Amino acid sequence: MASNAIIYPDVLDPIESASREYLDRHQEASLSVMCEYAVANAPLIRKVWADAGVKPGDIKSVADFREKAPFLTKDDIRAYRDAHNDPTGGMSVDSPGQTVSVGTTSGTTGDPTPVPNWRRTPAEETYARDHWHIGVRPGDHVCHMLFTFRGGHRRRSLSELGIAEICFSISPFEIPRIVEASKRFRPTSMSIFPNPLINAFEQYFEKTGEDPVDVFRSYKGAIFGGEPLGDRQKALTRSWGLELFETTSLGDVAGACECREHNGFHAYEDIAFIEAVDPVTAEPVADGEIGELVVTSLVDRLSPLVRYRTGDLVSIDRSPCGCGRTHARFKLLGRATDQILVKGRSILPREIMGLVEKHDETRANLFQIIRADREMDELKLRIGYDVTRLKDSEDALKLRLYERISVAIEVPLVLELVDEQELLKLGPPHKIPRVTKT
Repeated sequence: MASNAIIYPDVLDPIESASREYLDRHQEASLSVMCEYAVANAPLIRKVWADAGVKPGDIKSVADFREKAPFLTKDDIRAYRDAHNDPTGGMSVDSPGQTVSVGTTSGTTGDPTPVPNWRRTPAEETYARDHWHIGVRPGDHVCHMLFTFRGGHRRRSLSELGIAEICFSISPFEIPRIVEASKRFRPTSMSIFPNPLINAFEQYFEKTGEDPVDVFRSYKGAIFGGEPLGDRQKALTRSWGLELFETTSLGDVAGACECREHNGFHAYEDIAFIEAVDPVTAEPVADGEIGELVVTSLVDRLSPLVRYRTGDLVSIDRSPCGCGRTHARFKLLGRATDQILVKGRSILPREIMGLVEKHDETRANLFQIIRADREMDELKLRIGYDVTRLKDSEDALKLRLYERISVAIEVPLVLELVDEQELLKLGPPHKIPRVTKT
């Protein structure tokens, strides 16, 4: 007897597996159109291009764009916002009825950047593609936790696919409700699942005796973000039966997420044009080398970011992926502003994460690098610990941490220990500032 089951394709949109030749042609055509549109409609873009003496007509190819198009920075947006009392920072096109909300970035590394949202944002499309790849299909449920980026809660793109969202806030107080919803509705995926919530779930399961494998048995994957996880937390979530997919912002243009190959973030190239440049000289950096990620939206008519410097250090890979997608992937090494040089040695927060979590008292991986200047003679770390799990004394814990970190990093080290609850107060629910001046 023939089956009535609907056979769905592996990708949500055929563009995800388009040839490199097709993607290159699409991007070249889209870049010239977007440059013309942005200069004509976005006040800040118009000013930046006028100051640089460049006109949209000068851009006839990708090579022209790389050579002539001026860069845009987060500070440009903030300065325009303050100078013109414009909450969108000069990036929102004056189209009545199109702006349905104005959100912001998290502001973890500084003043939150305004992000106008329209009826269907590029992030909606990338969000739907990512969940589809995980295995979400019409009729499924998705557990969605709001985090402090861009504003908004429900995702219209999922509802249009016939997928129901169960919405929560990122808070330890929500965990019993998330557990109940997971067992009642058996969701297929979860987003977003950040470091602090994983720690809170761990404490909940230890306290209640609830079986995490049963709670999460319907999930085909969980998208986590905000910041990377250490090996301990990855192993912990695997023991719960969860496959994690890391996500990050694609320069406030859209989102970028891992696939099942877990070999980098997919940057959908029909939505964004990506480059890497030297963070100091702004000269182009070849694929595979480390540079600052630069992103240009190819589709966002409300907030047309053009040649936006993200501050993220990445390496780009444009070879086809084992998941079947042909779009570029990038590996995120950290933020350029988070890099510190100690005695000439480059250090980023990711390197510290794998060392702090090794101790039971500091398993939550809560720490900050104290950086008064980019170049310093010693590495200063503030590390949060769980006072209820202290095995001996604070001094003994500090000594254990000092020995492990100093041997691995091999630079002069100064440690400060604080109650981890104090660090959790410093940032939005899904992450804390990893680098601070004081």
